[in-house]
Amino acid sequence: MKRLRSSLGTQLARLPIVSLVAACSGASQSPSRPDAQLQTDGGTTAPTFCARGLDVPHATPPAGFCLKEYALVAEARTLAFAPNGDLFVGAPSTLTLGGASGGPGAILILTDVNHDGVGESHTFLSQIDAQTTLTDVHGIAVGGGALYFTTKVSVWSTPYSDGQLVASAPPVSLGLPDTFATGGRWTHGLARSVSGQLIASRGAFAMCGNSQGGEISAVSPTGTLTTLASGFRNPMYMRCHAKDEVCAAMELGEDLLPGAREKMLILRSTAPSYGYPCCMTTSAPVAGYMADGGGTAGLCDAVAKEDASFPLSDTPFGFDWEPGGWPAPFSGAIFVALHGSAYSSRPWQGAGIVYASTDPKTHAPTQDWQTFLGGFSPDPDNVLHRPADIAFSPDGRMFFADDTSGTIFWMAPTTLMVPGASQ
Repeated sequence: MKRLRSSLGTQLARLPIVSLVAACSGASQSPSRPDAQLQTDGGTTAPTFCARGLDVPHATPPAGFCLKEYALVAEARTLAFAPNGDLFVGAPSTLTLGGASGGPGAILILTDVNHDGVGESHTFLSQIDAQTTLTDVHGIAVGGGALYFTTKVSVWSTPYSDGQLVASAPPVSLGLPDTFATGGRWTHGLARSVSGQLIASRGAFAMCGNSQGGEISAVSPTGTLTTLASGFRNPMYMRCHAKDEVCAAMELGEDLLPGAREKMLILRSTAPSYGYPCCMTTSAPVAGYMADGGGTAGLCDAVAKEDASFPLSDTPFGFDWEPGGWPAPFSGAIFVALHGSAYSSRPWQGAGIVYASTDPKTHAPTQDWQTFLGGFSPDPDNVLHRPADIAFSPDGRMFFADDTSGTIFWMAPTTLMVPGASQ
């Protein structure tokens, strides 16, 4: 197998920024990291996933699971699987408010052609056109013969078919209204449901009585937006269930505001408001805020209640549902990447991966969040820093991106078999 160096700090500081679009320039399918960072050291025939791949130093997975390094991608923010198991990674170069930096400004695609559990990296797309690079790429989604992604100003699409490693045509904007780029946040979320509905989010800095919050909208092929939910501060991670017509979002609460909360919500057809910037949640106005010159009595009674919540500054980012192949209590559970606090005296307090059992019909959590993977910290010798997104692969493994260490990892039960492997 190909072995990744476990010491990442100096490597990430020296990474070249990808600046060419192969579809426009005829560039070769080159990985986003120098070949010097990989070396061969093993076979590819073990029957279980956990007997392959590269173990993570200084990290302890839960009992009955393995944790493996898959690829190095600086500022890896978002993940989306193609049907064939290739993994798209949104890796902007714009500095995030959470402090992630050094990314290539590109959408990468990670493959594992020899099935050794370690990925090969290819630059799928790094420019809109000859003058515009993907510095602010964030949300990504795959389906219907296309790859979709967001920048600050719009949602874009480019043709995609299984096995394709480089964009075959320049991306085309869906032509969203100018308001999509307002609100002060470029980190839009993006998801695509099993029926093909495309969903995008817009966050906003706002104050009660003076400005409105952001929203989550259905996006038509012509760029028309239909509001699905409103009253958001920063709903930058969304995902749709792999089998059922269910989509959800994570909402980040107002930093350091007493009583504020982080939320998970299932998107519904009623177009509810979740209260920002005037309300914390149902019947809970922000203390001291006034709306339209009046008091707060009854202001938040009609605000929708979230399906689950998190302590403020745990910072729930990406998430996904386990598709049903893991043992109890993890089968069908929802897993969430907590990015941790930007304000704690020891940085990133709360960073980790949590899970909760879900209702089999609604896929909403039915219990409090439980720790699945801890050990994330800013320690220089630590490999796990801040998880950003989670996605389950078609073969049943859970992949997660760490936008601060610059690593993509995967986890699996020790009993999970490699499809087609000899027993």
